[in-house]
Amino acid sequence: MGNVDVETHAALIDGKLRGIKKDWGIFFTPQWVVDFMVNMIDEDMVNLNELKILEPACGICQFLHGIKNKKNEFFKKATVRKGVEINKEIIDYAKEKKLNDDIKIVYHDYLLWETEERFNIIIGNPPYGIPSMSEHYTIRIDNNTKNKYKRLYETWYGKYNVYGAFIEKSIKLLEEKGQLIFIVPATFMILDEFKKLRKFLSRNGKTEIIYMGPSIFKPEADVTTVVIKFTKSRSENNLLFLYDYYKGNQRLLQKNGNWDGNLIVFSTRFSKKVDEICSFRLGDIYTIRISPRTPEIKHSHDVVRSKTKREDQGFLPILNGRNLKIGKVIYSSITGYWIDSSKKTQLRNFFDKPHIVMGLGFRGDGQVGAAYDYKAYPWMGDVYHLLRKRTLINSRFDLPEEEVVKFLNSDVVRKYVKDVFRDITYHFNITQLKLLPLPTREELRQIKQALR
Repeated sequence: MGNVDVETHAALIDGKLRGIKKDWGIFFTPQWVVDFMVNMIDEDMVNLNELKILEPACGICQFLHGIKNKKNEFFKKATVRKGVEINKEIIDYAKEKKLNDDIKIVYHDYLLWETEERFNIIIGNPPYGIPSMSEHYTIRIDNNTKNKYKRLYETWYGKYNVYGAFIEKSIKLLEEKGQLIFIVPATFMILDEFKKLRKFLSRNGKTEIIYMGPSIFKPEADVTTVVIKFTKSRSENNLLFLYDYYKGNQRLLQKNGNWDGNLIVFSTRFSKKVDEICSFRLGDIYTIRISPRTPEIKHSHDVVRSKTKREDQGFLPILNGRNLKIGKVIYSSITGYWIDSSKKTQLRNFFDKPHIVMGLGFRGDGQVGAAYDYKAYPWMGDVYHLLRKRTLINSRFDLPEEEVVKFLNSDVVRKYVKDVFRDITYHFNITQLKLLPLPTREELRQIKQALR
């Protein structure tokens, strides 16, 4: 059988599945990305006598066909060419069009599929999304199935994204020196939900990450992606390489021979200079808390929803992210939720203390959006609260709160965040916030002088 026009068939099946793709976390991969990933296979590291290739969540087997088209001799030497697919409609389409006559397709949920086989190459584009029946999340999975996932996968943590479980499963199915090549969201590099996955990667072999940026799946999906190439190796554990994708090639940004699963961030000459000057990180100086979420507010017996309540009646409006501007809090009712001023600390005990508030998402031109809540109002939703620690190390930090707010809203922090975290997420998590540099008064003067 000759080469299959995978792009044409992907477009056709894409149209057929458009109504359900979101529920399954399906995104078809641009052909140039398939070719790039196929070319990353290191053939010299593979035992060609027993070559086994697997494509999880294979769809119409874009990657297996990519290997066949780009590395035909390698493909033909494979004793096993296998795909696993959960969607019967895709399998039936491929069978009808005779696309996969030289590939075995297994109809199964990859995360629940059991096999004794081990593979030399596992390559593909796993589904992305948090599994839940809730309309707030992307992949429709019933609670029974989700609980099975949680029991099976040691890296499962918090609001886990299924692509993390696909990575864990695939690594466990690799032979020693086997290679995993996936295109996935870049979020596993920095989000807390993936801290167990990062540890798992660091313990089990060599991790190579190629930053592909936010445009690969646009306009269909607004997601910043990386290609992860993982080599299962007892002798190369804790080895991390970070690359940029640049004009068809990968450009090395950093190498770490002692990676222990900590956050994977970028650095530039600018960010290194700021780090060099600043003695403190935000997490050294502040405890970070987040506002009550909307369901908690709705179900609180102390909260009322009203258009007529007023502060002169002893009530305070509950503020949210829309009340937070760069350097300013708008003390007016936007949410429509109110609480008796004497009961606000029952929502959070720090609501009686003036402190810095920060938005979860960016403001303006990529600014973090901080302000000083000098009235100590109650808040809800996606707002962080920075509470000054009373520690010995803190006593050496002499920048006043108002100056901290100005620094957090400054072009220095805006550029630092862009350089270090790029476009991985469109909002901050607490771990990222803790890493932000904070200068003393003297160090702030040095930063201003260095940037003249």
